[in-house]
Amino acid sequence: MSETVEKAGETKLVADTDPNHLKENYGYKAAFQTWRHASNARENESKLLSSALRWFPNGDKTRFCEILDVDIDGKNHIHEFYIENKEVASNKTQCRDMVMVHGYGAALGLFMRNFDELSEVAGIRIHAIDMLGYGLSSRPKFPGTGFLSSLVKRGNVAPAEVTQAEDFFVDSIEAWRKKRNLKKFVLVGHSLGGYLSCCYALKYPDKVEKLILVSPVGVETSIYDLTRKHSKEHVHAAELGPDVSKEITNSGETPSTDKRVANSSTTTTPTSSPPKSSSLHVPDDSGNVERIPNMPKIFTYMWTYNISPFSFLRALGPIGPLASSRWSFRRFSFAENSQELLRFHEYCYSSFTATGSGEYALTRILAPGVLARLPLLSRVPGKLQCPSLWMYGSNDWMSKEAGSVIVRELNKQSGSSPAEYSIIPDAGHHLYLDNPSAFNSRLKRFLGV
Repeated sequence: MSETVEKAGETKLVADTDPNHLKENYGYKAAFQTWRHASNARENESKLLSSALRWFPNGDKTRFCEILDVDIDGKNHIHEFYIENKEVASNKTQCRDMVMVHGYGAALGLFMRNFDELSEVAGIRIHAIDMLGYGLSSRPKFPGTGFLSSLVKRGNVAPAEVTQAEDFFVDSIEAWRKKRNLKKFVLVGHSLGGYLSCCYALKYPDKVEKLILVSPVGVETSIYDLTRKHSKEHVHAAELGPDVSKEITNSGETPSTDKRVANSSTTTTPTSSPPKSSSLHVPDDSGNVERIPNMPKIFTYMWTYNISPFSFLRALGPIGPLASSRWSFRRFSFAENSQELLRFHEYCYSSFTATGSGEYALTRILAPGVLARLPLLSRVPGKLQCPSLWMYGSNDWMSKEAGSVIVRELNKQSGSSPAEYSIIPDAGHHLYLDNPSAFNSRLKRFLGV
């Protein structure tokens, strides 16, 4: 059994063999210590990587690694975890550089279950980055934010503002690429990072060798699609809308955090109902969402005035870690011991509650109901110039169906490179965490290594 002790103002875990002990004993005192040391984000990152990677921070016989802060404009920097496999690759045509981009509210440390296996590929160079405005990257003021600006706009967003929000991230990645002198690379992006990675590939097509989109947000079209004209009438679903911070506050009971879905081998009788999709939105055959969810007033208000869900967590002060522990203890339930689980929790909390910046892009890029204003399905087919892989978890709340549609359209439209579609079993939206072995294997197969 584990034991929690207080020493020198820090919460430490000893004999930590049972992560459930932390869940049962993490109270106000421990939460206060987490809150007090939230500013030690770099230390929290180092502890997390050390717990996951036996060769961090000094590397091993075949791997070199380092933490970098890459200046991009004299004022801001992109934080990077760099890993290089020093062995000579047998496949000389292999693209050696792979850039990994996290999702909304997250940071590079969430790929910690993928770094070890992926970095075993001979000759590979992995660049896991914190997007500008997230993690340990600089957090400049996000364009067009502030209460007065939101009061004037009252939720009305023009296409140019969506593009401005996208470019905040896309152009900073390009500035980082130039500083790192990368000629061409494989780009891996999760969720919001997947959406933005696709935007990057569209804007800088000659820089992306292959594109891997991991449960990307913003694929399906809807009434909110600013690239189309719509009638004034549309149908609302009877159920209430989703939590705007769905990516970080899922409430499932399983490690995948998503609803279970019957697998393809499941048979149904004529009188039984077909298996219910775990996807939040199930579009029609063209990828359009006809029925959009009614939003509770609090979420509509948040979207209208561009209020970040992390603002509430910051406002909770010392009890914030206690509130966020509900998510982190469930999300990282695969942790082998209490110490590893605590490190995940402290790392995420310090990232969630740092100065608000990139998080304010959410209501610019997405409309209420987590539907894109400039959806990928309206922009990508016929224009994507690199091979792509679209990956989803079997229990994913993101629309797997929309992913299938866009892959079909990419392979049908002239001007697009080949696209592949894959479902990772026993996994939800964070499939790279839920089933890292299957995720890593599918990614490597797509890369041909």
